[in-house]
Amino acid sequence: DGTYEVQFASVPSEKCHLSVTVGGHDVAGSPVEVKVVGGSVITAVKQEFKHPSDSVYLGVAIGPDGLLYCSDNSGQVTILNRQGQVIRSFKVKNGGSLNGIALSRTGNVIVSDLSFSYIRIYTVTGEFVRQFKVKGKDQDQLSYPCGVAVNKEGHIFVVECEGHCVSVFTEEGTFLYRFGHKGKAEGEFNYPRYILITPDDLVYV
Repeated sequence: DGTYEVQFASVPSEKCHLSVTVGGHDVAGSPVEVKVVGGSVITAVKQEFKHPSDSVYLGVAIGPDGLLYCSDNSGQVTILNRQGQVIRSFKVKNGGSLNGIALSRTGNVIVSDLSFSYIRIYTVTGEFVRQFKVKGKDQDQLSYPCGVAVNKEGHIFVVECEGHCVSVFTEEGTFLYRFGHKGKAEGEFNYPRYILITPDDLVYV
């Protein structure tokens, strides 16, 4: 829910400065000054990293600029620094609930629109580039695209939750192939939602 709690043993001092970092960067609210009473005590610190409105972040990607690109259920993309401060945001036109988000090899923002089964592509400043429809194995059935990721070739991998598969497209939206089907055996999926592609192109679903 965006809340973290830290417990630590303080040194005998009236005031201490606590720094909480992720990947070498301070999280929102860090460092914080805490007051110590009675020497060495156990002190708890709580902080929140939440959406600035009532919306909920559903996807996050780290850009080459080190910024966090977040998609939410109101159809908005928000860009934050590592401290949780909003740098800028933009609304996806006619967008529904944005689930997955990734950065293309050309530096564009790719989001999956769960509500309307579209993949929508924007520049990092919010200018529309293109969009394409994602359909399931049954071409009349919506696929509910969730997680998205990009491999070294720049191909877009889209997790189809209702289709129990992963579909692969070029950045221009040309369908290439899909893999997976419903089941519990190796290589099968059961309502998959998220995807990760490693630098050596291993795909985790």
